[in-house]
Amino acid sequence: MTLFWENGYEATSVRDLTARTGISTSSLYATFGDKYELYGAALDQYRAIEREQFAAFLSVEQPIRPLLAFMFAELIGGLLAADNLGSFTLNAAVEMGGRDATIARRLQEHFDDVCAMLAERLAGAQADGDITTARTPAELARYLLFGVYTLALMAKFYPDREQLNGTAEMILTILDAEAV
Repeated sequence: MTLFWENGYEATSVRDLTARTGISTSSLYATFGDKYELYGAALDQYRAIEREQFAAFLSVEQPIRPLLAFMFAELIGGLLAADNLGSFTLNAAVEMGGRDATIARRLQEHFDDVCAMLAERLAGAQADGDITTARTPAELARYLLFGVYTLALMAKFYPDREQLNGTAEMILTILDAEAV
């Protein structure tokens, strides 16, 4: 998983995979099929990890605003860490999402799952009167998730904590926005 995460699909060769895993090419093919199937399995493994991370954040019993502010702060801290590889799902979406229907479907399922978890928390916050009801929980969740992945992309080009924090603050203003 880490090799594909570091290099992407196209830049990872079967030779790289056998060197990293320590197994022969024939064993690789016998166990995983081909490089594409192994990439899909690696992406699925990462998707599960990322879903667990989102679920852990969202399970914290705390009002949604400070919870999301904390989540964005943690994300930014992680994105600025020296050993950060970014998001494998974002990398996959950029590299493969527009040209591979199977990968695009896997990513869509992943993003839908994460949005559903977030929408559930947002619905509770709306019911409590803590955030705007001008948008549905699903719309708010998609926007916030878009913001998460935008920050991950921005950090690759603008690794500036102050700028990323400002962007995160702007993203979170959706919780107060009225319908246009």
